[in-house]
Amino acid sequence: MKLKRTLAAILAVSSVISLSACSSGTTSTTQNTSSQEESSESSIDDDIRNPVDVNDLELSGLVEAEDIEPAELTYLGNYNITTAGDVKPAYKYFEENYGCTIKCKIVSSSAISERLTTMISSGESPDLIDYAENVFPLMMSKAMLTPLEDYMDMSAPQWAGLESYINKYVWGGHNYYYPWSYNVSPIFLMYNRGLFEELHIDDPKELYDEGKWDWDALKRCLQQFKDSQEGREGIYGYTATAPFDSTGVPLIEINEDGMLQSNLVDPNIERAANFLQDLKREGLALYPEGGYQNVDEAPLVEGLSAFQAMGEWKFAGYAQRMQDDPSQNYFLVPWPKDPSADEYYIGMSTFGYMVPAGAEHVQQAAVFINCCRLSKTDEALVETTKDSIMKDKGYNEEQYEFILGFQQVQNFNPVIDEPYGMDDTTATIIRQMIDNVIFQGDDETLNSKSWTQMREENRNAIDAQVAYYNDLITNSNGVAS
Repeated sequence: MKLKRTLAAILAVSSVISLSACSSGTTSTTQNTSSQEESSESSIDDDIRNPVDVNDLELSGLVEAEDIEPAELTYLGNYNITTAGDVKPAYKYFEENYGCTIKCKIVSSSAISERLTTMISSGESPDLIDYAENVFPLMMSKAMLTPLEDYMDMSAPQWAGLESYINKYVWGGHNYYYPWSYNVSPIFLMYNRGLFEELHIDDPKELYDEGKWDWDALKRCLQQFKDSQEGREGIYGYTATAPFDSTGVPLIEINEDGMLQSNLVDPNIERAANFLQDLKREGLALYPEGGYQNVDEAPLVEGLSAFQAMGEWKFAGYAQRMQDDPSQNYFLVPWPKDPSADEYYIGMSTFGYMVPAGAEHVQQAAVFINCCRLSKTDEALVETTKDSIMKDKGYNEEQYEFILGFQQVQNFNPVIDEPYGMDDTTATIIRQMIDNVIFQGDDETLNSKSWTQMREENRNAIDAQVAYYNDLITNSNGVAS
């Protein structure tokens, strides 16, 4: 996905359900599969590179093993959940204590929806799929998931305090989604810490620790970096909703009544858009010369850009560079505070697995989801998972502890934004608006439009989608046609 985007991209988007996990917040390598064709159906374990020992662990809050029939589950997604550093310990415990295995059918994000539809219609539903940004309400309205409340014990300690988040995604009186990972700051700003020091630019991490990391500090860093050498730019990548959420107001939220609510006309959203437009206007948010993709590391590594905005998953590449060459030094910070906001608000994403309609092994899948959640709450499994992540991703202690801190929801003022949950065309329009308000693209006509112009051109269509899905939410038996 390049930063050079055109309006034609919107018109070309189909309304087929997309199950991309790109911004879902998982700490696994969900972004790595780009091929349109299935690349692997493997459950091969990587015990040489990342051995995991769970023999001494005894987890509580789970169904007794004798009550679960051993089975081979099928996962459909775009990464291997049996070897991913953050999931592997939970999988190993599931495998060794319940006699269950998971076969991973790995396909590209763009191919998942078609493959899932085919598998359900042919009576071969997988047992697990990733949560994606369009699950609520789009996918739930298609009756493609299995309710899980009969298989999940919300009184178990691993789910304590999470009811409000889980119940945000109730559909027709049922719970289909029990997130096991809660990630404050799904988008980080990654930077070359060593180069910042060399250029005498304040370290954003130190500014964050001192409570001085706000929009003004970001803009100052960007300007200093750009001015340091001809050809240097400010920020590139993918900011998603992070700048807007820092105002404390999400673009599209699930309100207290469980309904979708659009805040596109809120003055706080307008203020964030104006700040982003200023960055763009002043040349502080451009893709580097040559049209780098937003996932490329070259702009940071080569000293061309000050920050890359991207999910935490991307930082593993920089951590590995530091392992290979100790002279390199990279770090990351969340999107900065809105100086006009009363608190430091940061967007939050959730991640977990869901069970498709027609799945054969629902009870086993629910046990696995609980094992994954315990990797965040059980002290011994947390330590085992930490070791697995650090070996898998190459994080040092400072990096790991900093990133881990953003999973402690109680320490933040999290904002949950759901702008991509409606039909794919609407989701793409909103993405285009968000990207274009900060990043310069190829289409000069589109570039010349302000946030207000783009919002007003698309407002009626977005409001119509909100109303459509709210009608379905109100109807407890609502199923989209």
